[in-house]
Amino acid sequence: MTQRERVIEHVSNVIVTLGIKSVRMDDVANELGMSKRTLYEMFGDKEELLYEGIVRYMDNRYEELSMRAKQFNNMLEILLESVRSLCNNGMSGDVECRLTTNLKKFYPVVHERVQRYHSDRGLKGLQYALDKCREEGYLDEHVDIELMARLFLTTAGMLISDKNIILPENISRQEAFGAMVVNFLRGLASQKGLQVIDEILAREPRPATLQERRNNNIN
Repeated sequence: MTQRERVIEHVSNVIVTLGIKSVRMDDVANELGMSKRTLYEMFGDKEELLYEGIVRYMDNRYEELSMRAKQFNNMLEILLESVRSLCNNGMSGDVECRLTTNLKKFYPVVHERVQRYHSDRGLKGLQYALDKCREEGYLDEHVDIELMARLFLTTAGMLISDKNIILPENISRQEAFGAMVVNFLRGLASQKGLQVIDEILAREPRPATLQERRNNNIN
């Protein structure tokens, strides 16, 4: 690992654990045993350092998904499990919501760059996966892959990061996201694809419906 990579990895960890407001050039230089001048020579300014740190965090998430994907049998199963795991626990959702909120408020230029990077990489990855699913016979052959990928990523981004979206009582963002992914893929799936999705869902407990949740609260 080069010195530059070591700085980016360190800053990425600080961002995830403490937040972007905790990243200070003096602290980073002192913690890594280098001069602040060297840090500025590497990155130019704090905004570039923040951008690189956030991109590293996002790349690490993608790598984790790629490693998990190796245990599955076909692209549809890989896609379903990988996309659902993007929001697999409250901590992940909280980290991304916090990053988005603080970037918008304090570093709008960095926020815009990160959004472009995330959107471009996410779109390419999702389009590739959907194309492979169609090649393997799991999606309807008439699906407009690019359109569906763009619509899904736009909706998913709002659901994960927009705190103004009001969800039904007792439904977490993670549960809502998981339900959306399943129904999105079912809407695109061929008969062969529906069979795979149903087999995956049959291995998991059925989520309670809203009415069942309300009844349980009353009782």
